[in-house]
Formats: sequence, C-alpha cells, structure tokens
Amino acid sequence: MSVPASTPDGTGTRVFVDALGATVAIEVQDPRILRAVDRVWVACRTSPADGCPVAVAPRLGEDADDDDVARALQLLTQVVTRQAILARAGSMTMLHAAALCDQRSGATIALVAPGGTGKTTLARTLGRGRGYVTDETVAIAPDRSIAPYCKPLSLRRAGTNQPKDEIAPQSLGLTPPQVQPWLAGMVLLRRDLPDGGEIVVEDIALLDALVLLAPETSSLAALDRPLHRLADLVESVGGLRRVRYHDAADVEPVVRDVLGRPR
Repeated sequence: MSVPASTPDGTGTRVFVDALGATVAIEVQDPRILRAVDRVWVACRTSPADGCPVAVAPRLGEDADDDDVARALQLLTQVVTRQAILARAGSMTMLHAAALCDQRSGATIALVAPGGTGKTTLARTLGRGRGYVTDETVAIAPDRSIAPYCKPLSLRRAGTNQPKDEIAPQSLGLTPPQVQPWLAGMVLLRRDLPDGGEIVVEDIALLDALVLLAPETSSLAALDRPLHRLADLVESVGGLRRVRYHDAADVEPVVRDVLGRPR
C-alpha cells in the first residue's frame, strides 16, 4: 500500500497512523514537529481516513530548542495513545505491556508492567530478529489476535529532568510484525532483583492474576463482563507468570518459550 507522506487540511498538516487497529490523525502546525513526526512514526503510517480521532501536536515557541522538540514529541505520543485507547474501548482487552512476536507464526508474548519499569528496555533488548508489536499497549481481540501499535520507542536520557527521546523502531534495528500477531502468553514483569540475581519465574493463581492484571489495563470496565473476559484470556494462554529479574537479557528464555508455542 502506498502511503502519502502527509495530508494538509484547513488548520495544519495531518499524518495518519495505525494505533491499536484504529486510525489516528496527528495534526501538526509546526514544521519542526512535522519533520520529526515523519521520521519517528514511520512504522505506524497508514492511509488517510475521514472521521478518525485527531491528536494535535503541541505548539513550539520561536526560541524552542531540541529539548523542547523532544518534550513535544513525548507529549504527542501520549496523546496518540490516549486517542487510540478511547477508539478501541469496549472492543479490545488492552494491557499496559510491551509485546514481541515470532515473525513466522505470529505467536506473541505480552510483557505486562507499569509505566517506567522496563517495558521499552525489554522490547529494545530482545526484539531484534522478532516482530516489534509495541512497547506501550497491547490490544487483544476476543480471538486473541493483536492489533499492533509499532509506536516510536521512548528512550530515557542519562541524568535527571531530561526529556525522553522518541526513536523510530527501525533506527534501533526493530522490525514491525510481518504476520498477524496473536497472544501466545503473558508475563507480569518485576525488575526487583539485585545485580547478578538469578531470574525467578512464578505461576500465579487465577484470582491473584486478576488482581495483579486489572491495574495494568485500559478501559477494562468498557468491556462486557470485563473480569470474566480477562479471566478467559488468562486461562486461554495457560495462565499468568510473574517474572522477577534484573537484566533484560535474563528474560530471553521466557520470551523464547512463549514464542515457540503453537496456536
């Protein structure tokens, strides 16, 4: 499919992206932001659509510097994600998770964790040679198919009070899924072991799994019989496991095991 670079409208330029299976229009008025959006959202680009949600990029002042651009892009990613979640509420089970898939079978692992606790690092570390599905939100249909959200990865800079940098997946050696992803398994991440500590993998009972997963969902209450649906999803992939680790590379055996499962 041929995708245009951008589409001008009456107020600015719109860049259309596929987010969780919904088309979102990113509306940009500042050319500095537009150049960056064209670069970092390349893996999500899709054809223009009428009547889709709009995410308006922040305006920059005349004296804005590179850090201001980075902050604007970080905020824009949050707005796009919010619009996509609202568009999919009531139809998809959405988990705060990174996800990687096998490029042949589509088998996908959801790596569930709160924001800022290692999802992006895991996707970046373990994603080469696999399909990068997302580092933010996994949207799962009733048949366990997943709508990819190949958003830019938000990478922390060294030091405090620094903006994150939004980086295109391809710039990090990551490739969008080449096949339809489907949920093969899910794990709950806890990066709480000391350096050198051996990875711990624990099976979680179903009721405990619901208690742990519910806070890591979006728009769960919008689903019909939400807890039943979440429970059915957990059981359909053989249950939830909690993975305690220190280094992202230590999670590789768990990812490999899940991505090797047949449907």
